[in-house]
Amino acid sequence: MNVGNAQLSPPPAGTYEIPVPKYKLPGEPEHYRLSAGRLGAARREPPTALVHFWFRTRYVSAFAADLSNLHPHIFKLHIRPSIVARVIGSCVGLLPAFAQSWIRTTALPEWFLPDHVVVKQQRQAKEMDEEEIMAEHFDNEVRAYRRLKPLQGVVVPTCYGRLNYYGTRALLLEYLDGVSLSDPEGATLRLEELSNLLQPCYRALLALDVSHEDPNLSNFQLVNGKIMVMDLEEVEYGLSADDKVHAMVMNIRELAGRYRSMQAYYRHDGSLEADEE
Repeated sequence: MNVGNAQLSPPPAGTYEIPVPKYKLPGEPEHYRLSAGRLGAARREPPTALVHFWFRTRYVSAFAADLSNLHPHIFKLHIRPSIVARVIGSCVGLLPAFAQSWIRTTALPEWFLPDHVVVKQQRQAKEMDEEEIMAEHFDNEVRAYRRLKPLQGVVVPTCYGRLNYYGTRALLLEYLDGVSLSDPEGATLRLEELSNLLQPCYRALLALDVSHEDPNLSNFQLVNGKIMVMDLEEVEYGLSADDKVHAMVMNIRELAGRYRSMQAYYRHDGSLEADEE
């Protein structure tokens, strides 16, 4: 997206404080809010389909729906109630707290899934020579979730494990409520607010030697006043301290520029309006 002629100063060395350029766009306000039309628009629920699959020791039945038009390989599942899961849960509930925690998170997580989860399949290759690349992206994301175990449920979704979903490798992930930064509902932040929310997220990943290198707004979700990362396919490891700072600065500035251009786009399509208050 075009962000005008904003000039970026070199990233500060040895600091994580990130001054965000103004990205002033001609004729655009400083702040936006949802338009009355967007607030009153009825939300259409996507169609669902009944699916069945094995996850570890459990045969899961669920209603699946596309999570986003941007990501056709990602599905939101509403898991159907299971009598067996209820029985196992009741039995485990009689055990000491430390044993319950181990069984729920490590030994038998498949029997303690929430009502809503996400299945993320390995991307389908459009060309024959892309198959290896798609496999590498999937493997890289598996590695990233393993490395970021302490941040699961806090900065990144909880990863419940891998599975075969209708013949394709997939991850079973936590469903995050909230709004995407790529949607109008997530596009009402000031750039300073956006930067202040992104910085803790990037710092947490970098502290575990993971650098997120895919600055697309659809990869970030605003959840209960904080930002969580949705996509870990394109992460890098082993960056030097200076390279980590540089990567974070450049990625956040890139996101800020895209965010400003997206706000202007949504204003012109009627989803946002100027907030003069």
